[in-house]
Amino acid sequence: MPAFVFTWQSVGGIILMLLVVIAIHELGHFVVAKRAGIMVQEFSIGFGPRLMSRMRGETRYSLRLLPLGGYVRMAGMTGLEAPPNDGGARGFIHASNARKAATLAAGGLMNMVLAGAIFTGVAVVGGPSPQVQSGGALATAGVKGDWQVVSVAGHRTSTLQGVRSNIQAARGLPLRVGLQPWTGGPTRQVMVQPQLHWVGLGKTPRIPVEAAITAINGAPSPRARPTTMAKAIPGTRPLRVSYRTAAGRTGTVLVPRSQFQVEWLVGYIASAGNLLVPSLGGPPMPIYSALATGFYTVPSQIGSTFVNLWKLISPHHPANLRLSGPVGIAEETSVATQIGPTTYLTLMALISVNLGLFNLLPIPFLDGGRLFFVLLEMGRRRRINPRAEAVVHAVGLALIAMLFIYVTYGDISQLSR
Repeated sequence: MPAFVFTWQSVGGIILMLLVVIAIHELGHFVVAKRAGIMVQEFSIGFGPRLMSRMRGETRYSLRLLPLGGYVRMAGMTGLEAPPNDGGARGFIHASNARKAATLAAGGLMNMVLAGAIFTGVAVVGGPSPQVQSGGALATAGVKGDWQVVSVAGHRTSTLQGVRSNIQAARGLPLRVGLQPWTGGPTRQVMVQPQLHWVGLGKTPRIPVEAAITAINGAPSPRARPTTMAKAIPGTRPLRVSYRTAAGRTGTVLVPRSQFQVEWLVGYIASAGNLLVPSLGGPPMPIYSALATGFYTVPSQIGSTFVNLWKLISPHHPANLRLSGPVGIAEETSVATQIGPTTYLTLMALISVNLGLFNLLPIPFLDGGRLFFVLLEMGRRRRINPRAEAVVHAVGLALIAMLFIYVTYGDISQLSR
């Protein structure tokens, strides 16, 4: 995988991605607020000093220096504003609860729509043909050309995740792999001996990603699932892991058992242009199939996000699983710009999904937190004290700021390793 570097291409890619994802989010709020008859005082992309600004009608349109967010400032948003900033009868506070709820939810939902549209476009274009890795297990078995893995050990599968799961289940024993030409045609079966590879993404221990593991504590790798392999090796001391890179470089590193991250691989790289969502990496799809796949991917990714959040708060979460902030997003975007346009667009869609989801969570100050208060008012059938609500949102803002500092510190620490 390319290294994390900043070039004019990567900087432009980072700025473009942030601008598109943020602009779509704020556009959702803006359009629905206008349709609901709510006065919009400013539509801003970015924070800080204004770079450009234009007044049209009652709304000021601004582009600000820091592309880390944006906002749609509506009159009477808190219910504490004094005239004329309260918007009078067109203030947010005086809109019906249904219109307030729709306006608040529109930003996050627009992010979901953007993601579905991008996933659909990626599916229509399709991914590059799969590659047989030089020196990998398939290449060793004599496989050449553009072949797609369609079955492993008799289990038919069409996704990279399915392929990998079936390979891990075999615990390193020889496998019968079914292959089909990328452009279609009859399948063939080959016997393959899987190879154990390093898949840890952290900087420590210093083992290159996907280097082949040649020995553990001076002995061949045990026939075990990757998740239980460290436990299958006697003792509690760090493991002495020997490896060999694709370029032939060898080394031996001590690895704490908690950081031992390996996977059985057969040397099959599926759709290199869509590394982030392997299910989008097949041949080009007809538009109707692509729409179904693209918009189904959105709830699928939301589900994956909740699963990862659950893993993150568990006491024994994977070492390479962590929260990422703006610095982490910049790092991932820099890498995506070097890989190719489909990977870049897929990352944009994933960021859009997560931005929309995060904003819709019932966290004070965020859209979801404000939406929670609106729904609470609908249930209580009376207005919540604006001052009490403002205090809750202020506390939420402080907590979000603390989280921002925490994840940014983690991103910078990861970069410095």
